[in-house]
Amino acid sequence: MIQDHPQDALSPRLRFGHVLRAMVPALLALCLAPGGAIGQPTALDVCANAFDPASAVAGCSAVVDADWASDEQLRLAFNNRANALAYLGDIEDAVDDYGRALAYDPHYVNARYNRACLYLETQKFDAAIADFDVVLRLEPNRTDARNNRALALLRSSDLDGAIAGFTTVIVLDPTHTFAYNNRGVAFRRKGDTPRALADFSMVIALRPDFVGALNSRGELHAEAGRSDKAVADFRRALALQPDHAAARANLRGLLGDSSEHW
Repeated sequence: MIQDHPQDALSPRLRFGHVLRAMVPALLALCLAPGGAIGQPTALDVCANAFDPASAVAGCSAVVDADWASDEQLRLAFNNRANALAYLGDIEDAVDDYGRALAYDPHYVNARYNRACLYLETQKFDAAIADFDVVLRLEPNRTDARNNRALALLRSSDLDGAIAGFTTVIVLDPTHTFAYNNRGVAFRRKGDTPRALADFSMVIALRPDFVGALNSRGELHAEAGRSDKAVADFRRALALQPDHAAARANLRGLLGDSSEHW
């Protein structure tokens, strides 16, 4: 049974936090601009709070509803509120807010990328690919967007397109472990075991603690009858992540009850 593990370059939820922190200087700089109502600096500061999503929603909403906010402040506020809403699981409103940010600036890359990641997470693959395409027209060498675009192709079963996309990422960044892992998944689904094995092995060489790649390589070894190598990979995976269900089940399948004493 295939238990492969495609990976985002940055998972959407992690990316939201990263972008919120990245936006803090911009929002704080804007709050130093002269003029505005008394509550302006406080609202902008709270809107930039990456560590308290509920407060960020409140602060950004205050900016959005204010009569002093500039177009740039509104663009940033809609993006940051969308980030916070995504953290809180309010996907529909988050997508709507990214769209409002993009209405102020269609070339606003952070909002475009984040919305694409939300579309990817919610399996709206065509919409995700369309947004990633815009990001890549603006920033052609952006490997996280290229990896995630290819991941959308992989999840929609366009294996050849996905492989081509991951290969482009690897050309741009030969150390991109997610791209190697994802291409290995795509090769495996195509039945190209040698190339899948090579990619998973490259992941492990670059990042020995990549548990998903260890488990996937172990499964390929097991399917080929290389039980000793499979057991070694599953044990390495479990040493790193003892609660990894697939690796534990795979090891138990090879060793029986003795796998409880790995």
